[in-house]
Amino acid sequence: MSKKIVIAALSSAALFNVQAAEWSLTGGLNPSLTYDDNIFMRESNTQGDYHTTMTPTLKMAYETDRSEVSLSTGYVMDRYHTSSHLDNDDPFFKLNTAYKTQRSTWGLGLEFSERSSRSDAADDTGDFETNSTSTTKSISPSFSYQLTERDALSLSASYSEKTYSTTDFSDSKNRSVSSHWQHQFTERFNGGISLSASNNKSIGLLELTDDDTYNLSLTSNYNISEIWGINGSVGVNQLNSQQTNLFGATDKTKSTAPSLSINVSYKTDVDQANLSISRSTSPSSTGDVNEQDKISMGWSRSLSETLTASIQGSYQTTNSAVDSGSDERENTDISPSINWQYSPDSTLSLSYNYRQQKESALNTNARSNAIMLTFNYDWNGINASR
Repeated sequence: MSKKIVIAALSSAALFNVQAAEWSLTGGLNPSLTYDDNIFMRESNTQGDYHTTMTPTLKMAYETDRSEVSLSTGYVMDRYHTSSHLDNDDPFFKLNTAYKTQRSTWGLGLEFSERSSRSDAADDTGDFETNSTSTTKSISPSFSYQLTERDALSLSASYSEKTYSTTDFSDSKNRSVSSHWQHQFTERFNGGISLSASNNKSIGLLELTDDDTYNLSLTSNYNISEIWGINGSVGVNQLNSQQTNLFGATDKTKSTAPSLSINVSYKTDVDQANLSISRSTSPSSTGDVNEQDKISMGWSRSLSETLTASIQGSYQTTNSAVDSGSDERENTDISPSINWQYSPDSTLSLSYNYRQQKESALNTNARSNAIMLTFNYDWNGINASR
């Protein structure tokens, strides 16, 4: 009798796990049409052009009580009316997995992507004219553990390689590891300590760069009320940089600077708003290390059940974290928009984007105005559970 009970229990458990499994296949499509009156962000000899993009995406997911697997893949297609040399077809692939036990979670992420260097020029080099394709491959394992009811520990690491299709930028390899301890002090407030270290090696035509970056930060999250919240971190960054030229001469520098990230959020049934301030360092595609100060804000309001108005804005300054006397770049971005959700899975958006870039090295002040019409379609796809 006992054997029958055990077999029945195991069969029921196996059946439960099978029934708890959920499969889904979803997708999206977001074609857009843009007219930009200064696509290369020049102060003079400006050039305007029409620009169309389309990003067909498919996502496959599998989930049980203990495990999750998701695979996203797609294509970014860029087309210009007159500047056809800027046309791009960039594939991307992203795999995320997670396995959960009662107190721990193991995760692994794999990613492959191609993208134009112009897509993140404001945060990187400020070069909107050079059209180089970057190829990135990365792997990111992670682990988190619930020490007690109030204490949690997380560990993560990553390795990535980035290569460029032209010699205007430097290929690089990046390794990083980070840990975070968090304590829940009250229902509304938690805080902790974050420690991270990274190494970035950049290979250019004229020099090799080897940068080590260390960061120690205090983190916190406080829900002031049901509509107000604040979270962020305050810490210190240390950068050890070594540059070697073609003749073997080596230049070593060390610098220490504060790091900061603060975000204030506001949310009601009608309005949503946020304000963030940050200071951070990140590797540049030219082999340098950028130090950025940034302030950004956003606001949106539901005008009706289907109509939403919003505005996003940011201002940031960028200079070299290695050379304290380097030239500074200022970028301003303002984008109001109105969104019409005329069906549960479809949205039509009309937006305007103003950009400004000042570069002290070239003594330039470039401006750009763009109007964009975007159609977003989310395909609910196929869902099955058993």
